[in-house]
Amino acid sequence: MTAFRASLALTALLAVAGPALAQAPPEATGAPTPLSAPAAEEPPPAPVEFTPGILGKPAQSGIARGDLGIVDGPPAGTLNDSNGGLGQSLWVNAPRAEVEELLGRVPLVTADPVLRALARRLVLTTSDAPVGPAKRALLTIRIEKLLQGGLIDEAGAIAASIHLDNDPDFARVQADALLYAGRENDVCSELTATRLTAPETFWLQLRAWCFAAGGDAAAAELTQAVLDSQGPDAAFDLLSADVLTGAKKAPAGIEKPTALHIYLLRKAGLPVTNPIAAKLGTAANLLAARDSRNAPADRLSAAARISATGALSPAELLAILNVQAIPADQIAQAQALAAKLPFLPAQSLLHRAAALESRPAEKANLLLAAMAAPDRLPLTAVLHANVLLSLKPDATSHPLLARALILAGKYDAAAALYPPGTPEDTDLAAFRVLIDLAAPSPARDAAAQAAYAWFAKNAAPQKQPSPAAALALGLSDVLRRPMPPDAHALAGTLQGMRWDGTRPPPDAVRKMVEAASQPGRNGEAILRLLDIVGAEGPSDLPADIVIECVRVLSQLGLAGEARVLAVEALALTRAQ
Repeated sequence: MTAFRASLALTALLAVAGPALAQAPPEATGAPTPLSAPAAEEPPPAPVEFTPGILGKPAQSGIARGDLGIVDGPPAGTLNDSNGGLGQSLWVNAPRAEVEELLGRVPLVTADPVLRALARRLVLTTSDAPVGPAKRALLTIRIEKLLQGGLIDEAGAIAASIHLDNDPDFARVQADALLYAGRENDVCSELTATRLTAPETFWLQLRAWCFAAGGDAAAAELTQAVLDSQGPDAAFDLLSADVLTGAKKAPAGIEKPTALHIYLLRKAGLPVTNPIAAKLGTAANLLAARDSRNAPADRLSAAARISATGALSPAELLAILNVQAIPADQIAQAQALAAKLPFLPAQSLLHRAAALESRPAEKANLLLAAMAAPDRLPLTAVLHANVLLSLKPDATSHPLLARALILAGKYDAAAALYPPGTPEDTDLAAFRVLIDLAAPSPARDAAAQAAYAWFAKNAAPQKQPSPAAALALGLSDVLRRPMPPDAHALAGTLQGMRWDGTRPPPDAVRKMVEAASQPGRNGEAILRLLDIVGAEGPSDLPADIVIECVRVLSQLGLAGEARVLAVEALALTRAQ
C-alpha cells in the first residue's frame, strides 16, 4: 500500500468514526494549516472587487464575447481608479486582435524597473475588454503574464475573482495561478471545477487531492486508480501523503513537476528545490530562490534563471549574492572570470571583489565591469549602490558611475562623484540636465539652464550633435522644463532628425500616437509604447523615438512615468 493510499485509508477510517470530524475545517482536525504566501516584493494586492454571483461566480455583466466564441467575462483586476488603476475603459475602443497580440508581448517580464512598473499597472487594471475576433481570453493572457513575471499573489488574486465556462485554456492558467499563490480556499472550489471532468493527468491529480483533502476517501481511491493506469507519479503520492499525515518526506525528484507539486511541497512545509524549479518557469524559480532552506549556490542558480524577469527585487538579489561562498583565488581574478560567467554569478563575483578592494582605481574598474551592459544598468546600479557610495571623487571617477548613482536614487552622491574638473562638454551638460530632471533643486535648475545655453551654442546640426544632446533638449522640452528660447528651438530641430539606434517598424510610432489621441484606446497606446521600447529598455532606442514615447506618456496623463522613462533613457545614453 502506497503512502498516499495509506493516508486515504486513514481518512476513510476517520469518516466512519466521525463524519462531522472528517468534514471539519483543517484547524478543527489538526490538519496542516493553510499555506502562507511567500514574502512579496511589493505590498499585497488590494482585494478584488466583482459583482456577487452564485457558487463563487461573478454575475455575468460587462462580458465581452469575441467572434470566435471566446468569453472575457466581467472586468477583473486588483487596481481601479482609487488605487492606481488606469481606468475601466482602458481599451474598449481598441482593435481586439491587436490588443490580444500586443498583450502577449507586453514586457512585464523585464528587469527594467520603469517598464515593469508600467506594464504591471496596465495588466492589473480592472478594465472592460475590447470586442472583436478573439483567439484567447484577455484574462488568460493577463494571468499568464503575471505568472511569467513572478507576480504570483497578483495572479492568484485575479484568478480567484472570476470563473469562465467552457474555456480549457483559461481553466488551466487559472488553476496554476491559484496553486502557485497557495490560495487554500480556492484550489478545490468551484473555480477549478474542470478537475471533475477533464481526463488529463494534471486535472486527475487535482481531483484526487481535493477528494482526499475533503475527506472523500472512496472518490479519491477511484480517481487514484485511474491515475495509476496512466502511469505512477511517486512524488505526487508521497507529497499528498505528507500533507494528509503531517509527515515531511521529500521526494527524491519530480520527473514532470507542475504547479500542483509546488503547492503540495509548500503545504507540506518542504522547500521548492533548485532541481525541481529548473524544470518549471518563473514562479517556481522565484520560490526556490527565496527559500533560505536551499543552499546558497542553489538559490543563486534559481535566481540566475529569472534575473532578466524582474521577479526578484534588487534587495532580494543582493541578499542572495551576499551569502555566496567565493574562494579568494576567484576574487583575485574577478574581472577575467566574470567575463565568462552568466549575468548574475558574474555580478556576485564582481560585487564581492569590489567590496573587498581597497585600491580606488581597481575598485572603480570592477564596478565599471559590473555595469558594462547598458540594458542592465538600472539593475546593476542598485545592486552595487553600497559599493558605489564608498568611492571618492578623484581621478578614478567615471561619468558612468555617477549616472548609475542617479538610477539608484543617490542624487547628492552622484553629483559629488562626477569627475571633478571635467571641462564643459556634451556629457557634462547632459549630466546636469539629467540630475535636474531626476531631482530638481534651485542649484540644479540653475546648472541645467547653463547646460541648455551651452547646447544652444554647441549642438547645432552642423556641429554634429550627439544623441545625448538631442535627448537632453528634447526630453526637457516635452516635460515642459523652462528653457532659453534658442535651446527650445534647437530641441525641435534635433527631435526632427533621424537618430541611430534600433528603430521600431515604420508604422509602430504612428499607431501609438493615433491610439493615444482617441478615447477608449489609452491601454492600446501604452501597450504599443511598451512594445516599442521592449523588455531590454530604451538604451538602444533612437533619440527621436524615446522623445516621442515620453511625449505620449505625458499626453496620457502619466507624468510620473514620463519623467522616470526620460531619466532612465538619458542616464543610459553617453555622449559620442
